[in-house]
Amino acid sequence: MFRKSAVLAIVGLLAICSATEAAVLTVKEEMKQFVEPLSNTLFAVGGEVDPANGPDAPKVTDKRWDEAADAADVLTRVSAALGDKDRAKPGPEWAAMAQQMHEISERALKAAMTRDGAGLAQAANDLSDNCSACHAKFKPQTGD
Repeated sequence: MFRKSAVLAIVGLLAICSATEAAVLTVKEEMKQFVEPLSNTLFAVGGEVDPANGPDAPKVTDKRWDEAADAADVLTRVSAALGDKDRAKPGPEWAAMAQQMHEISERALKAAMTRDGAGLAQAANDLSDNCSACHAKFKPQTGD
């Protein structure tokens, strides 16, 4: 576990934390490269393991649980960096939404590590709500 995601996290965090480098990722680039695909993994696995979706939920493979844990682990790191005061948007909303994303990602990681289908499904739903609220406030509606 944490093989592919750990490499992605290290590369991403180096780009985020390397303030002296000219190639620091913008928030938009970070969203496209990390947050979007990792969130999509949590949304998909969250649906697969949700006990409300029927008796096949407990049959999800260890690989899928590991993918969810890897995604949540990287999202906890990325969300912490998004809340950094040097990257924040003006006003308190950005920091609050980044903190909420961080807390939800931590819950998703815990649920994935303990194979808690209901917990992961709830965290995935909460993350979707957090993303939608943040995008409504901060993402320019340009179609991308």
